[in-house]
Amino acid sequence: MTWTEQGLLVAGEIAPMGTKTVIEVPVFVDLSDAEINLVLHAVVGVEPGPVLGLHTGTHGSEWASVDITRRLVKELDPATMKGAVLALPVANPVAFGTQTRNTRDESDSPDLNRSFGGQQTWIADQLARAIADHLYTHVDALIDFHSGIWGSTMGSVTCGRDFDDPAVSEAAYRMARAFGLGHVRRGDLVTRFPGPKSGVGFAGQSHGVPGIISEIGGAGFDPAVEAAWSDRNHRGILGVMRELGILDGVPDIPDEVLIFDSVLRVNPAQGGIVEPVFPVEGLMSQEVQPGEVLGVVWSPYTFEIVEELVSPVRGLVDMTCRQYPVRPGDWAFIVVDLDAPGTRILSREEMP
Repeated sequence: MTWTEQGLLVAGEIAPMGTKTVIEVPVFVDLSDAEINLVLHAVVGVEPGPVLGLHTGTHGSEWASVDITRRLVKELDPATMKGAVLALPVANPVAFGTQTRNTRDESDSPDLNRSFGGQQTWIADQLARAIADHLYTHVDALIDFHSGIWGSTMGSVTCGRDFDDPAVSEAAYRMARAFGLGHVRRGDLVTRFPGPKSGVGFAGQSHGVPGIISEIGGAGFDPAVEAAWSDRNHRGILGVMRELGILDGVPDIPDEVLIFDSVLRVNPAQGGIVEPVFPVEGLMSQEVQPGEVLGVVWSPYTFEIVEELVSPVRGLVDMTCRQYPVRPGDWAFIVVDLDAPGTRILSREEMP
């Protein structure tokens, strides 16, 4: 990052201290002759300090998460900040425009969140390089948001534990703890798929920037429930900002933090209408038993139940869904394995 006497230098422009500034970064021109840009929102405090980066919309179908950055930018007061927030609400404008997870092209890397470090001229590769050059190089920490697509929702925060620099892994856990959920997923973001090709994996491994992934919320549910997910994300960001020293105060960390590293997907093998039994309000709080029915899939043609979706382990449900049409493999449930060796409870100040 580059601080000047006037403010934060981003993509050749200065975002003045004590202001909110919008900066457009050209990336390429598409076949339609449309210029594809990244739009960054810089909320800069009244004096230099740490910079927190945020991005949403890495997957174009996860549009519900964009409102997280909109709300934060709108409500932050630069006069109360030391340092800055640099937010990218739509990290993948091409996929966002088609409301699909990936770019619709013939590339080898259509998924932006599997394309960081790529050197080709594919759309996702170019977007990933622009994000790395104009966001990751200016921040001290990163939060990447992935809400559920329409019809599904998630409920946890993830941090990496296998970066070459152990200080990055430690700082990432401190950020995840400061988010304030009371449970943290610790994953291998470098040594397992997709390797350091995800945004948080690449930022941590190649730029030394600690980051976390918030997967809280989704779309297509009761407005009051969705508002609660929005509030949870907003409080979490403010907690991380306090952990970094951008805001005064200390983060609200629970007395005990459940950490886990093993989750199992429970997705349909048959197409149809998925009908959940598990309540959305029970995410990450209601224990399920092995063999317990989480939902069923029924045929829209015969109305018969064609599949039962059951928990494979004793666990907590980290993803659930509402009734909606599914094809084989579509999102339905994720279950945290409470009996896996990596699942344990830490005290408030204890490090894993």
